[in-house]
Amino acid sequence: MGRMNETKPCGDEFLIEYANKLKAVGHPIRLRLLCMIARREDPCVTDLWQCMKQPQPVISQHLSILKQNGIVSAEVQKTKRVYSIVDPFIKALVSSILASHKS
Repeated sequence: MGRMNETKPCGDEFLIEYANKLKAVGHPIRLRLLCMIARREDPCVTDLWQCMKQPQPVISQHLSILKQNGIVSAEVQKTKRVYSIVDPFIKALVSSILASHKS
């Protein structure tokens, strides 16, 4: 048998980073928010909470968790705060979810 690769692509540090990202997006509201952010052009928090029929504080709390984990960023444009997905791994995951939904 050959020796294991010394870089250990499935080592603890490597997997913990992805586990934390998946944990942050694992809530149905947060996953739905990410899908909406990915599909809309310049979605602001008002658009998001109105579309999801959730109170604004609930949506803001979920967006805050996504921001704290480096998954989304917010940019102020005129009078509104616009969200985008900045984490490449999560962006690819959401794209995959949206693509499978169209099938």
